[in-house]
Amino acid sequence: MPNIYALPAPKLPTFGLGSQPAVGPVGRCRDQIVTAVAQRQWNKGLGPINGLRKSLGLSPLHDFWDQVRRARKILVLTSRGFDFPAQLPDNVRYVGPVLDDPNWAKGRPWTLPPGGHPVALVAMSTTFQDQIDCLQRVIDAVATLPIRGIVTAGPALDPTSLYARANTIIESAAPHSEVLTQASVVVTHGGHGTVVRALAAGVPLVVMPHGRDQADNAVRVTTRNAGVSINRNAQPATIAAAVRRILDDPRYRQAAKKLGRSIRRDAASGALVTELETASVVSQRPAPNRADASVFGCGDE
Repeated sequence: MPNIYALPAPKLPTFGLGSQPAVGPVGRCRDQIVTAVAQRQWNKGLGPINGLRKSLGLSPLHDFWDQVRRARKILVLTSRGFDFPAQLPDNVRYVGPVLDDPNWAKGRPWTLPPGGHPVALVAMSTTFQDQIDCLQRVIDAVATLPIRGIVTAGPALDPTSLYARANTIIESAAPHSEVLTQASVVVTHGGHGTVVRALAAGVPLVVMPHGRDQADNAVRVTTRNAGVSINRNAQPATIAAAVRRILDDPRYRQAAKKLGRSIRRDAASGALVTELETASVVSQRPAPNRADASVFGCGDE
């Protein structure tokens, strides 16, 4: 799993809703109802899956997610300190995030607007999420502040579709690991890769979730006081106020640095390589039951 743990689990809010952990019986009832409704929708796909499993001599599943749960290991590519605590199956391993810059950004030249004002890194999704208008509103917000902005458009957008302001530079791509050494705040859609890289660098965030896991990442940031979350449709004045709030209150940066220490520690632990090497050894042995064969999955950032 290339982000937080995504399957239903006791004490874990339902994936995709940006909910905080349940508190008290009302919160637990909320999670049970939402999880049950979501599960009914997913289980509509059980027929085709079980038909395929039957053709392969495998036993039927009773739950859509059991196909994943039967993996020998489920490797979660984030820090346990970033995710919310929950009762997870014994085959789940938190192995830390991958903090490397993507290949399309490594070694790319980049510049900052001149001056000595604080730097804001603005980065939305590397895939298209209809984010051009949102990015432009962020650029317009940055224009009203005594800061310098660097915007990375990413491979899904044409940077010429955005209009720079006097204190903003737009790059098609830049290595965030380098930019973050200069940044005081990150404004982002909340993708896991951008969020954990910012936190690993001790930089607080303004998160504008667009979908997918982004609201879940945002609530993990705000619960730890390492940033704020605002609506993706927020107007420039609201965005500017959120950025000022981060820059004016040092507690956000202190919280980001605290969370970043656990992220850096887990990323450098080597747990991912260790678990993969162990899985490779196990996978060479005959599986005792074909239904228990290893399953590996991955996704984009």
